[in-house]
Parts: sequence; structure tokens; C-alpha cells
Amino acid sequence: MAKLLRSNKAISDLQERFPIRVLAEQTGVGTSTLRAWERRYGLLDPERTPKGHRLYSSQDVRRVERILDLLNEGHSLSAIARDLKAGDRSELNQEKLAGRSGVWAGYLDGTLQAIADFSNERLEAVFNEATSLHPLELVTERLIEPVLVQLGEQWHARDAGIAEEHFYSAWVRNRLGARFHHATGQAHGPKILCAGLPGSHHDTGLLLFSLAALSRGYRVLYLGADLPLAQTPFVVARAAARGVVFSARVGMDTEIHAKLADLSRSLEVPVLLGGPSSDQPLEKFEDAGGVRLGSRISVALKVLGIHVPPFASASRGVPVNRGSRR
Repeated sequence: MAKLLRSNKAISDLQERFPIRVLAEQTGVGTSTLRAWERRYGLLDPERTPKGHRLYSSQDVRRVERILDLLNEGHSLSAIARDLKAGDRSELNQEKLAGRSGVWAGYLDGTLQAIADFSNERLEAVFNEATSLHPLELVTERLIEPVLVQLGEQWHARDAGIAEEHFYSAWVRNRLGARFHHATGQAHGPKILCAGLPGSHHDTGLLLFSLAALSRGYRVLYLGADLPLAQTPFVVARAAARGVVFSARVGMDTEIHAKLADLSRSLEVPVLLGGPSSDQPLEKFEDAGGVRLGSRISVALKVLGIHVPPFASASRGVPVNRGSRR
């Protein structure tokens, strides 16, 4: 009997192991970043198959989530690595008290200088360095969005301010578009439709969210800005989408709000709204079963995961229960 129990435990342990692709989907951290954490900082120590393939467990998922929490608190990877190895927070507490954010300040300064010099090459170098070590949503919050805000606030004070803003916006779209195209074929989870509400003309934030959703395993049908709401049900039906994500910047008018509520009431899949307009309560939309995601991508992904789970429901093909959305 004891021998049988040991055998069953060994089988269970083996079944709990999974490849790096699964760890990436469950945590939203890209495979190249996970490898960099292992190689440069020793943050992960996966098992290996006889052929050398990495194998991970649920414990590694919890470890990566812990690392992400510490990164979101503003700590550097080097301090996190030393802290996790030592088993205490002494260095992290000192780093937090000192207010150091050197790595992001360096990325920000390097990006702004590259923009001022209209240097695609240096923009690429800074972005590649940042994304090799940090998840895209963190790079978005700590680098891309602050750069866009600073350019938007200071364009009138610089001789080439408008040109700089156009240069960086175009670079972001081209760079993220290429990344989106590459990641699309690697996702195997439920399909979500992502689009901007009618009247929206800027979709950089929506594109960034869609890329982050792709990294979590979602298949994203990306329709860009200014989608007529009346066409949404046809797209959902034909594409077999499991959820709809709209993006709204600021000042959503009452007519769009009412139409969005009607759409949420009529569809059999969740309708979710992100962007700055979703940071405040939207009574009609929410009463109709709509879900606010908020403007922070990391938070929006967690809310999306509650209403459109990225793994289990994707394989079963079970329709979403509208009552669970309210």
C-alpha cells in the first residue's frame, strides 16, 4: 500500500510540472523575460527534462507573482533577487525608504533623449532592454505612458514638441503592432474582441492592453478605434468571441453610455469597458451587467480574468452565465 501511495505521489508530482509557455500564460510574464530572470538574477530554478526543457510548478507561479508584486512596489530586480535569497525584506525596505527608482528613471531619460534626437535606434535599444527584464504592462505603466504624458504636457514648450510627440506615437504603434502580429499566433485561450468606442480616435492604450491580454493566453480580435456599436453583435457571433472589451478615453457622452448599456444587456457574453472613462461609476452600464476595467492595465487584466477566465473555460466551450456578471 505504501509503495502504491509513493507511486501515485510521483505521478501526481510529474503531472503538476508544466513548460515555460504555461508559466508565461498564467503570470503574464513573457518566456524571454522568465529566462532572463533565471539567467541574470537566479530568480527561478526550474527542473529540466532529459532533453533540457524547463519544467515549472505551481510554486514557481507563486514566486513569479511575488516578484511582480515587488516590481509593482517599485523595487529593482537585483534587490528582489538578494531579498528572496536572504529570506527577509531588509534590503527592499531600505530601497523603498531611499526612494530609489533608478532603473525606470534611466529608461525614461534615455527614451526622452532618443526622442529629442529622433533616434529610432536608441528608442529600440531602451525598449528592448526594458522589455527583456520586465513584463510589458509594467513597461507600459512605468515608461511608455509617462513618456506620452510628458510629451503631451510639454509639446508647446519645445521647438519640435509636436514633431517629437508624433514621432514617438508613430514609433509606439509600429513597434507594438509588430509585437502584436508576432504574439497573435501563440495564444490558445478564449477569444476576446477589443475595440474603441464610437468617436475614439486614439487606440494606443487599447493596443497595449490587447498585447498584455495576448501574453496571458487570450486570442485577441483587435478592431482598433471608433467601432460602431451596432455591428458588435455580428462580430461576436461570427468570431465566437467570449467577451468584448471597449476602450474609452474621457468624456463619454450619455448617448454612447446608453447604447453601451443596451449592448451589454443584449449580448450573451461579458461587455467590459477600460480606459480613463471607466475609472468612475457608470450606473446604466453596470446595472445592465457591464463591467468596468479601469485605466490601469495590470488591474484590468485581473478583472478580465474573473469574467472571462483565460484557461479552464476556453477548453470547455461553456457559455458565460450572464447572471454571474452582475
